[in-house]
Amino acid sequence: MHRSDQIDNQNKFGLGHWSDTDSQYQDARHMMFAPPDTPAPLEISASSPVEMSGIQPTETIGATMRTQTPPQTTQTSNGRSRALSGVPPPIFNGDRNQSELFLDKFMSYEIVNGDARQFTVPFLKVALALSYMNGPKVNSWARHKRQWLKSQQAARVSMMDRSLWDDFEANFRVAYTDHNAKLTAYQRLNDLRMVGSDINSYIAEFDRLVEEAGYSKHDMGIVQKFKEGLQPSLVREILTHVVPAPISLALWRQKARECQTVYKELKNAGLNKYNPAGPTATQNK
Repeated sequence: MHRSDQIDNQNKFGLGHWSDTDSQYQDARHMMFAPPDTPAPLEISASSPVEMSGIQPTETIGATMRTQTPPQTTQTSNGRSRALSGVPPPIFNGDRNQSELFLDKFMSYEIVNGDARQFTVPFLKVALALSYMNGPKVNSWARHKRQWLKSQQAARVSMMDRSLWDDFEANFRVAYTDHNAKLTAYQRLNDLRMVGSDINSYIAEFDRLVEEAGYSKHDMGIVQKFKEGLQPSLVREILTHVVPAPISLALWRQKARECQTVYKELKNAGLNKYNPAGPTATQNK
């Protein structure tokens, strides 16, 4: 053993030193050796990723492990979590002709997931609706609304404030409602006529156009428009046999259906000689 192998009295190991009077000094137990060099870290070569069928890889850990994508979950109003169900609304790209369809589909999605936090919390409901907007015609508007939403949060507006959604929906309708659609619906309502003896299709189309034109079923003139579109023979049948004459749109629809049903039954029995509710010869041309 060489003196150069001994540890100095002043050392980094924090050790003291032996004096020549210590009993351990005689058998050289006072000598210590520096620890061997630190071994190089064990290198493990990365293997090829393991393919796992049925699992959608989304995150790679190192080079050999993958995690499965968890289902999208949300907390219900009672604090429980579950995945959103049903069919989400289509992406709205700013087409004004599709604005009402988007709101309608979003409402359907809300009905299916009515207890989910995304719909019970107005703040999250607005954020969810904005996530379904993408396209050159809507990106700027959606970005502005996201900034507005964050400003409400910064101003400490409650996430449960219903005005958040009400204001958002009103602004959306102002920005993307097709104003020409109402004029088109009004024109089509004026031109609408009952075809043959199909009263049900006439009533369904009439109601749809009334709503699209922005009318109320209680507005003055709506009953008159309904009568103008009916077959003249059907109007005559109602006014002749219904006493008192109907005065509301609901009563006119009800009596029109009843009289048309009677006409079809008479026709099937071969008793519709006068064809009371069917189209006239001129209308059949």
